[in-house]
Amino acid sequence: MDQPTKMENLQFAQGILRELRQKAEADGEKLLTYLIDMAYLEASDRIRAHWIGSHENENRRAKG
Repeated sequence: MDQPTKMENLQFAQGILRELRQKAEADGEKLLTYLIDMAYLEASDRIRAHWIGSHENENRRAKG
């Protein structure tokens, strides 16, 4: 069985955090919602950075 990639792990974490945030918000847990939201944003930033980095590498190879 193949190991998940870093991007797959980040996307999985992002999805779980999205669900947890919705549940915490529905229960009126303001602080918990905020903390989960910060973790969600961090996962999103890391996904974006990973995506940008991989595309920059592709562009360098295409030009070189």
